[in-house]
Amino acid sequence: MIFFAKLCAFLSIIYLVKLFLYPIYKPVSKKQKKRGREFAREKKKYNYKKKIFKMKRQLASKYGKKILGRAERVRFQKIIDRLDLNETPEEIRITQIAYLIGAVLLTLFMLSANRLLGCITGIFIILGWMYPVDKLEKTIERKNKNISLDFPAFYSMVYYQYSKSVNIYLADVIKDYIPNANPDMSEELGVMLDNIDYGEEYALKQLKKRVPLHYILKFCDIMETRLNGYDNVSQMTYLKNEVDEYRVKALEDELQKRQSSNSKIQIALVAILIVYIIIYYLFTILASLKMFQ
Repeated sequence: MIFFAKLCAFLSIIYLVKLFLYPIYKPVSKKQKKRGREFAREKKKYNYKKKIFKMKRQLASKYGKKILGRAERVRFQKIIDRLDLNETPEEIRITQIAYLIGAVLLTLFMLSANRLLGCITGIFIILGWMYPVDKLEKTIERKNKNISLDFPAFYSMVYYQYSKSVNIYLADVIKDYIPNANPDMSEELGVMLDNIDYGEEYALKQLKKRVPLHYILKFCDIMETRLNGYDNVSQMTYLKNEVDEYRVKALEDELQKRQSSNSKIQIALVAILIVYIIIYYLFTILASLKMFQ
């Protein structure tokens, strides 16, 4: 009986140690450590970005109106609206100035080390000023290109659905196509899907504002006409032929670009091979001359 009581007391102590002390000194697995380090790193990066963003917003609100003209503000605002950025035109100008100051400091440092290197580095002053806006404009060009290439397939789905029945809800067609769309087209259709909650006409008008491309504008006009009760099957067929021609032309251009790229690579390989052969025979001749000397 005494042994049983001692055993129960011992087990109770083990249980209490496991319950209260073991979690404090419990070893952490490698995955948990890695996850914790990644989380700490991401949090640190997020806090740093938040700090920079806050500083940039304060500078933009304080000095933005003085360093940004009306025309540039309108231009930057169009870029912001197109990319749906959480920025103001003044913040883009502050970013330009930050890159400019960094390029000037780098140029001064290189000038102190070497005058020639400093003069060469001076080009980064111009590039630093242009980079923030140029990056955003290239992003827009990339998005427009991807949307233009993906639009024919989307319009074909819309066309065949509407040719079967007039009573088709555009949101259903968009939901069916989004899984097959490229990321840029999927993003725009997702925004359009959200806007459809306020009406198809509103969603089409917003799409025209965001993506003012030729075929997108025509598509929106045709769909708005159908919403008004007009039968425009002929216009839909005409646009269908247009986008099909564009898709074929885009594929032919891509094929031609790949062929030209392959031919350039082949020419480069042949040139390298010729240089290698020339160097090889040159060293062979030199070695022969040394032997006879």
